[in-house]
Amino acid sequence: MKLSIQREALLKPLQLVTGVIERKHTLPILANVLLTLGQGEIALTGTDLEIEAKVTMPHKGGQDGAITLPARKLLDIVRALPEQATIELAEDKNKVTLKAGKSRFSLATLPATEFPQVGPQTATTSLRLTQGELKRLLDRTQFAMAQQDVRYYLNGLLLELADGQLHAVATDGHRLAMCSKALPGESPQTPPQQVIVPRKAVQELTRILEDSEQPVEITLSANHIQFSAEGITLTSKQIDGRFPDYQKVLPRGGDKIVIAD
Repeated sequence: MKLSIQREALLKPLQLVTGVIERKHTLPILANVLLTLGQGEIALTGTDLEIEAKVTMPHKGGQDGAITLPARKLLDIVRALPEQATIELAEDKNKVTLKAGKSRFSLATLPATEFPQVGPQTATTSLRLTQGELKRLLDRTQFAMAQQDVRYYLNGLLLELADGQLHAVATDGHRLAMCSKALPGESPQTPPQQVIVPRKAVQELTRILEDSEQPVEITLSANHIQFSAEGITLTSKQIDGRFPDYQKVLPRGGDKIVIAD
């Protein structure tokens, strides 16, 4: 595999996928990022077995192939290079040589065939909204998620599709935050469809999303939830548990209403 790419084109995608990679890992391959070149595009993939982040971008030239490289070492190198630098990667047996200007680096690789990837999921439901709308739902609720609670189903954020609306709900048992977004054209769900997104996936998603009108597609399958936007795909396992009936917690019939900016 051979590749030539500008530093700026590689830096941001590398930062995005490295975010899901744990510093402490059980398998050496999980410290690596998968770099694939083929069919006129580059794909970068990182995973911790629970969450997978993948960024694809168009790229012409080079020699097709797939390798895995130490994610954080590669990110540190790319970040330290001068702006507008051209990075050249060349694979030779079990090593990759990285060249940029007068700099030379040698990185050990692991076989791309050993890299764990989330297989194709059979979608049960899919919906689309703008990045700004989804970011608003998450920003207004994620602060109420629990941290390392023994009630594992609270260590995440509930997305519920019901009555033609998407509800985002989070609670740690002491406080509850809820935000809703109407989905035009969506028929009411009977019964409502719920999925609990893990805390880490919510945090990574918040980093990825921008306050823009660009679309993001949410796809639900039996055990996973996938978010796709502008060449970025974040796939996460669902938390297998039953979220508390938050409707019973919401105050009803209150006669004291305060409105503030």
